[in-house]
Amino acid sequence: MFKKAALAVLVTIPATQAFAAEVSGNVALTSDYKFRGISQSDSAPSIQGGFDVAFDNGAYIGTWGAAVDFDCSADEVNSCGGLNGGIELDYYVGYAADISDSVSYDIGYIYYDYPQDEGLLGDYGEVYGSLSFGDFGIGMNYSDEYWGETGKFTYTYATYSVALSDAYALDFLVGSGDYDEAGYLDGATSHMNWSIALSTSAAGLDLALTYEDTNLDEADAYGYDWADAALILTIGKSL
Repeated sequence: MFKKAALAVLVTIPATQAFAAEVSGNVALTSDYKFRGISQSDSAPSIQGGFDVAFDNGAYIGTWGAAVDFDCSADEVNSCGGLNGGIELDYYVGYAADISDSVSYDIGYIYYDYPQDEGLLGDYGEVYGSLSFGDFGIGMNYSDEYWGETGKFTYTYATYSVALSDAYALDFLVGSGDYDEAGYLDGATSHMNWSIALSTSAAGLDLALTYEDTNLDEADAYGYDWADAALILTIGKSL
């Protein structure tokens, strides 16, 4: 996700009480929407965007959406593990704060909604938490009923960010997903993913070139190339 430019606004509840909040938005076009190393757009481009409201007490709320395509219809749900999607809408609420000058945390809840799935059980929620130590970060997401009602799921990850210069940055990520049931993947109950992203800004746009891969093969992804290594270009704009 790109860093989002913020616009300060004043929210009044009720009229005699006010507190400051920052409203930010973002829109992006990516050559492949990968989520935890697995394509959500059939290895094709995806348009994405969202809005956030961050309050000065550390609380925040937001929504984010993306075009998705799992290349299967309702009558193929068992053969491709699939919930076709069409669009993904995420809704989240959380709280972030600093423990010290170099340590911060973020906790919250996110709900993934696929409104065009017509009851195919794609919607699910996760609780999440992360800790940042300077340029390093660790985090965990947990769902008690994952995508397609496939039981419990835990995703743990570690990140590292380094500024190459005032204009360029490198971001590293390695993550591991553990599934209660082999439903999201075709037979696999765990997977790992890793990525390296080079990012910069130019002409008012956020640019990122990301290499992403997993330890999965096409058989784990129902015969598709969704988990294959990919070089992904993303062009975004903060609003």
